[in-house]
Amino acid sequence: MSSTVYAKGSDIYAAFIRGAERKYNRSTDDYTVYETHLAKSYDYWLKCAGSREQMRAIKRKTKGSWRNAYLPLNLALKHHHIAGEPVEEHARVYLASDPFAVVDIPMPEWKKLEKSCPKQK
Repeated sequence: MSSTVYAKGSDIYAAFIRGAERKYNRSTDDYTVYETHLAKSYDYWLKCAGSREQMRAIKRKTKGSWRNAYLPLNLALKHHHIAGEPVEEHARVYLASDPFAVVDIPMPEWKKLEKSCPKQK
């Protein structure tokens, strides 16, 4: 199991929503929070792109949206409880640009993101 994957923003968002639907993330039912986190991550990585030319190329390729960008997502841990009560195993993840904002997602979603991760050369 990899600890970092690169996944499309839209796929990460869908995984975040599925975790929220299962009540893994008790802190919010406001899904726009996830959109904000993903938008900030996209902006952060754009700034890290280097030159203006590279930034423009990324914006063109992603159509200026985090939904089309491949963003790094890290696995912090696997666990099987919510507020001390046992539940199915799920993954605690965070966007690499913000390690203090964690989100729990279903384990099958993590595995799907791992599978869809572009292969490094």
